[in-house]
Amino acid sequence: MTGNQGRLGFFETPQRDRLTGVLVPPGPLELSVEEVRQLWSFVHGDIMDGSLRRLLRASLGLCPRHAWAYAVVEVELWQAGAGARGGHQPFDVTILYEDLLEHVADGLDRKSGLLHRHPEEVLVPVGPCRICQDLASPDLPGLRMGYANSNTEALTVEANALVHTTTWCLETVGLWRDRVCPDCDPGAPEGAGDPVLLCRFHLAGRGPLPEQLRHAVAGRLREIRGRMRHLTESMTDYGSPAGAVENTSWIEALGFFAGWGLPLYLATDPREAWPAPGSQGTEQGG
Repeated sequence: MTGNQGRLGFFETPQRDRLTGVLVPPGPLELSVEEVRQLWSFVHGDIMDGSLRRLLRASLGLCPRHAWAYAVVEVELWQAGAGARGGHQPFDVTILYEDLLEHVADGLDRKSGLLHRHPEEVLVPVGPCRICQDLASPDLPGLRMGYANSNTEALTVEANALVHTTTWCLETVGLWRDRVCPDCDPGAPEGAGDPVLLCRFHLAGRGPLPEQLRHAVAGRLREIRGRMRHLTESMTDYGSPAGAVENTSWIEALGFFAGWGLPLYLATDPREAWPAPGSQGTEQGG
């Protein structure tokens, strides 16, 4: 891996953050108009470009914010499609992350040697987020138009409502809640939980990984990929319907690559997250 020497403590912040992004804490994304403009165009064709797919493999997709934003924009804004839902589903997302799951699993299973001293380096991207790059580019003169002259301001309001993404998270929370990265879960004791469930960020932060753990994580990623392939096929004209275990696969995949902040936020019952008025919790705060 170019520029990575020795252990997986290799990149110091902010250099590491420039390439990997930072994990999104539980909360809404609040996408900007320009983010939605870029992501809506990305959903409509950029992902199908072969050279871009290679770049996305090197960067492990997008940074955490834009990985979840990519899914949100597709799920919220794509109104028509094949399959039982007929739209508002993560079709492009599953295609990209099927490829990335296989890429990382293969890297983790690679034997260490002179050329690959640390197979777990596959957990860290070697290029920046494509959307972050586009957003940082100098503004072009003239009016900024949305994809196919779409009203990006209206689309941004619709995307930020998170209606359909919330539905997906709530419908599947009973299956994915016990598979959350323990280090992403604010309710989990520090250092507790199964390390096989760690997201790529927290796995990379543990330095060189034991071979047994690497193989176990690779096996889990391939299991997610198998379910996600069924989900992808269910969103085509000829695929069989997906069940709950398949429907949760894309959330687990993005949780691994981008952390669990957004689904944890969307699946939290606000009555449990905040004390009721007049309760002991609110009285202590006053």
